[in-house]
Amino acid sequence: MIMTTKKKKEKQIGLKAVILFLCVLCILPTWLVFVASVTQERELAARGFHMFASKYSLDGYRYIISFGSQIVQSYKITLFSVVVGTCLSLFVTSMAAYVISRKDFVFKTVISVYFLFSMLMGGGMLATYIVMTNVWNMRNNLLVYVIPGAFSTMNCFVMRSFINDNIPNELIESARIDGAGEWRIYWQMILPLMTPSLAAIGFMTAVGHWNDWSTGYIYINQARKMTVQLLLMQLESNLNYLEANTSKLTPDQIELLAKTPVNSGRMAMLVTSILPMLIAYPFFQKYFIKGLTLGSMKG
Repeated sequence: MIMTTKKKKEKQIGLKAVILFLCVLCILPTWLVFVASVTQERELAARGFHMFASKYSLDGYRYIISFGSQIVQSYKITLFSVVVGTCLSLFVTSMAAYVISRKDFVFKTVISVYFLFSMLMGGGMLATYIVMTNVWNMRNNLLVYVIPGAFSTMNCFVMRSFINDNIPNELIESARIDGAGEWRIYWQMILPLMTPSLAAIGFMTAVGHWNDWSTGYIYINQARKMTVQLLLMQLESNLNYLEANTSKLTPDQIELLAKTPVNSGRMAMLVTSILPMLIAYPFFQKYFIKGLTLGSMKG
């Protein structure tokens, strides 16, 4: 008995050591990026990237701030995409999940197969672009950030499993006996009971909206409608172009490029893009972990 307890403790220590090692592996790249963002440009060019900077500078962040109102506007567009897109996606997806979770709904199998088919057999980027621009007129429209992702088949099936496994059918039947309609049952009973599922899927959806730059790259060409991710990607592209075509630049442009904190600016862009999610993650961690197991049981 004593030997068994001792072996268990040794295994726990070993497991904790492995987890600690993996945590360090995850933290070190982030730390390296942050240190590089506050390191002098000349220091980076001479010594490369190090875990601790010998000469600190905020030139990279000054370079980002120099874009002023454009950065603020891009953050507004990003927040619009995250908040509206996440809320709309949860609303539409949870409604669909509630519908196909009802055993007395005649067409639930047909609709489920249709959802599954749409997930497995997509139309492709070209067909999507033609529909979004020629049919729905989404070119340079802010709704392009929220409409295409308003429904997720995978999240719908996960929510359906959550409803089947955690919300008794007798509860819904009792509400119907009391005279509640489907909308009232969904809004006042199902949604409040789905809070763990909504929080977990909502956080993952919000992260997806925050990191999305391809949607704006394809459909948006107006600076005032760019998200932060798209703006930073455009700045990175401009820096790469200037570095690759120095022979074509004028003397004034070459002088301006020499004064630009290219490497520390890149790292400052990266910190700017990931910092809000790093701050938000600890508050949603328990829901994120819950979300990893929501669809693990068949329902």
